[in-house]
Order: sequence, then C-alpha cells, then structure tokens
Amino acid sequence: MNKVSFHGSETAGSIGKRSVNNIRKTPVQPQEPACDTVSFRGRDYDDRPSFGSTLFKGAASIAVVIGALGLAHKKNVFGKLKNANLKKYINKATEPCYNICHKTKELVISLLNKIKGKFSK
Repeated sequence: MNKVSFHGSETAGSIGKRSVNNIRKTPVQPQEPACDTVSFRGRDYDDRPSFGSTLFKGAASIAVVIGALGLAHKKNVFGKLKNANLKKYINKATEPCYNICHKTKELVISLLNKIKGKFSK
C-alpha cells in the first residue's frame, strides 16, 4: 500500500488549524506518516455543544414556531385560501398555538403587575 504524505499537522480530511501568519513564517516540510493509516476526522470531539445549550436552542425554536402560528391565526393570514378543507386543517393547527400565546401573554402581564406592586409599596 502506498503511503500518503501529509503537510504539517493536517489530516487528509480537514483543514489544519494554523493561522496564515504561521504558515508564512515557517515553511512546511512534507512528512511521511509512520504507518499506512489516514485520519478523516474533521474536527475535535471536544467542540460539541453541551446538552443544556442544545435543549435551550430546541425549546427556543419551538417557541418561535408556536408564536408565528399564533400570530398567523390572530391576523387571519390563511383566511384568503379558497380550499375549505385546507383552511379547516390550518385553523385546527393555528388555533391552539394562538391560545397558548394568549395564555402566556396573560401570565406574563399578571406576573409583571405583581412585581410592580411589590416594588411600588
């Protein structure tokens, strides 16, 4: 089997993590690997996001979708559709989203009023 030559510390599957200035300062010498294996791993496994940030991003995107569907129901965006069956199914999907948004808005306003009442005394 033929050996694959590497340049610097790069693998065959990724771009090296060197800055342009370091490349200009030190010329790259071709190196031969000690064995016949090639690593195609593109990035380190330590760079993965944490479970909490992934969960937060997922919850935030779900909240945005529910808010957008609730706003579409409130503004009657799909009211101009000619197909009655499609309009019925869209209304079934957007009405609960609108109710969730309305209840959330009422809850936030009541909590803000309670907080203002505690600090105004």
